[in-house]
Amino acid sequence: MGPRSTAPFIDMIITECQQQYGARHDIDFPRMMICSQPAPFFEDRPTDPVALESAIRDGLQYLERCEVDFVAIACNTAHVYYRTLARSVGVPVLDMVELTVAALPESAGKVALVAARPTVESGIYQTAMGSRGIECVAFDAPMEVDELLLAIRTSADPALLVALWRKITDRAVSAGASTMLVACLDLSGVLAHAATSLTVIDAARCLAKEVVHQWLVRRATTSARGEHLEVERGDFRISTDPARLDVAAVHAYLARSYWAEAIPPATVARSIQGSLCFGLFDAARRQVGFARVVTDRATFAYLCDVYILEEVRGQGLGKWLMDVVMHHPALTGLRRFALATRDAHELYSQFGFSPLKAPQRFMEIARPDIYREAAHDGR
Repeated sequence: MGPRSTAPFIDMIITECQQQYGARHDIDFPRMMICSQPAPFFEDRPTDPVALESAIRDGLQYLERCEVDFVAIACNTAHVYYRTLARSVGVPVLDMVELTVAALPESAGKVALVAARPTVESGIYQTAMGSRGIECVAFDAPMEVDELLLAIRTSADPALLVALWRKITDRAVSAGASTMLVACLDLSGVLAHAATSLTVIDAARCLAKEVVHQWLVRRATTSARGEHLEVERGDFRISTDPARLDVAAVHAYLARSYWAEAIPPATVARSIQGSLCFGLFDAARRQVGFARVVTDRATFAYLCDVYILEEVRGQGLGKWLMDVVMHHPALTGLRRFALATRDAHELYSQFGFSPLKAPQRFMEIARPDIYREAAHDGR
C-alpha cells in the first residue's frame, strides 16, 4: 500500500476487529506487518506497468521474509497484476477484486464502478462482474472522480467533498445503476458522510473484513495437541477434532440422505478416519452439522457429506460451515477443489464452485446403489 492508503486501511481492520469479535484491549487485536511500499505511481503521468509490478512484488517478498501468514493489498490498481504477484510469493495473497464482486448482493441490479482511471481502464472489475452475470453500466465520470480525488488530498472542507460525491452518484443514477461499487481506498472516507439512495459496496471494506476473518480462522483455539481447528459463533462451534465427532449421529443423517442412503456405520467410521472432517455443534455439544473433505492437503480436495440438521436451518450455519472449510489452512492454494450436488448449487457458487469447465476430461466408476445392495445381501 502507498502512504495515503495505509492509515485508513489499518483503521478499517481495527474497526472490523471490534465489530466481528468485540476486540477492546490492545491484546485483542492481530499482529500486523505493515509495508507502506514506495511505488512509481504518479498522478500526472502514465503508469509504468513493469516498474509498478516490480515494486509491489518487492513489497510482497519483504512481507514473506517477515513470515506472515497471508497478505492483503489495499491498492485496487495493484490487482491488475494479481495473478503474477500471487505466484511470486509462497504465502496466500487475498484477491480484493473477487472478494468485492462476491459481496455484491443478488439484488444488485446494474452496477456503476467508481474508481481511479487506471483501475477502470484495466477492466479487472468489469471482467469479474461479467463472469458472474452482473451488468456493469456504461458509467463514465473520470473527470468527476479526478476532481474528487484531488479535493480529498488538498481540501479539508467536507461540504465540498459531499458536493463532488453527489455529482458522481447523480451520474450513476442517470445511467440506470442501483448499486455502486467503490474501488478506490481514497474514496472510502467520503462514503460515511455522503448519503445516497444507491447500494454501496466498498472494496476496501470487503478486503478489511476478509483480513479479520482470515486471522480469526488462523487464531482459532486448538486442541491440547495443537492439531485441530475450533471456531465459535454464538452458541455454535465448528471443530476438526475427530474425537469430538458423534459418528452415530453422522451415520444417522447420511443413511437417510439422497447421496448415501443405507450407508453402513462401519463405512462412515472408516471414511471419517481417512478425511479432514468438520463437525458443527450446538450449545449442548450436540452434533447438528457435518462436512467431510477428502484431500492430500496440497493439490486436490473433494468436498462431500455436507449437512445441517433440519431443526437448526435458517440461521446461516451452512454458509458459515462452508466458510470455515474453504479457509482452512490445509485447503488453501489447491489446484482443484471438487464436489457433487443435486440441489445446493446456489450455496456452493458463493464460494467459487462452478460446473466443470471440461467435463469430457473426467471419468468415474459410479456405483450409486452399492450401500442398498450391500444391505439387501446382508453384508
